[in-house]
Amino acid sequence: MNQKEMLALKAEVSSLQKMLDKIPPEDVLDRASVETRLNVVKEKLEEVVPQQRELARAVLTFSGRPVAGSEGVIADFATKALSAFSDAITAVGASLHATLAPTGPVPNRQQYQMMITGTARGSFGFQLQESSSQLEIDEDSTVSRALEATRNLLDGSIGIDDEQLAEAAADMDQRALNKIRDFVVVLNENEAFCTLKHADKSFHFKDAGQVKRSLERLSTEYLSESEQVLSVVFGGALPHRGSCEFQIEQSKEWLTAKIGPGVEAPDSINDHRGQVVQAKILVTQAGRGRPRYKLLALPTWPASQPSE
Repeated sequence: MNQKEMLALKAEVSSLQKMLDKIPPEDVLDRASVETRLNVVKEKLEEVVPQQRELARAVLTFSGRPVAGSEGVIADFATKALSAFSDAITAVGASLHATLAPTGPVPNRQQYQMMITGTARGSFGFQLQESSSQLEIDEDSTVSRALEATRNLLDGSIGIDDEQLAEAAADMDQRALNKIRDFVVVLNENEAFCTLKHADKSFHFKDAGQVKRSLERLSTEYLSESEQVLSVVFGGALPHRGSCEFQIEQSKEWLTAKIGPGVEAPDSINDHRGQVVQAKILVTQAGRGRPRYKLLALPTWPASQPSE
């Protein structure tokens, strides 16, 4: 439950209490209905144990052709770059909770957006912060996780290690990757580069040439993702670690797959070990590196085969 949802429950308690005050004592049935709902909402609020944590913050600064030192930045570029960066964080954040459709509205988009809270000097840029209404009470910040994932992907994109790049991309779906590419495209088209600071870590492009390299390594030709239906045998799942083991049919090699957010009750995999099933899996590969796998949905378990 996030802060916004908790405030909604408190508002409902207030509204129900006002309704109850207006219902005459002799209207027993109406009062009972409202009192029942009021008690349910109050119980939900009593179960909430608020945990204080820091809001996710980031500093995004720009350098290059559109920037005049610390004096300012061309407005047209800044608007496009900030919009592309915001779209990237929103898509990455949403992809951590659901498999995104290739097009259409991003689910719960408002939960993953950031606010501009000030400008940043040095190279010209902006201070960003998640809204307090997005605070999850019992979870880490999704915005913070999205910032970290984006930073890791950008870091992998300027290096030479294909394994690092594939690992950083493996937990994102195609739409989230495309949004990060779009941000880098804006930088490249404007001969700009940037620094992203979040938590106690930072990432920076040192020049426009490094931005171009990043774009090449993030291209769909180099960093590929494809949804495939594979004939596999599961060896088991570790839901608390978000992973499972499987073999592609007729292969003796055991592989590890991340468990995607769309997989409900992943522990059921352990009840069907050894069965040959058709599984929908996202395969991510950078260059000639090893593929990474993510299970997108539970297969339909065959009733005719005994579980092991």
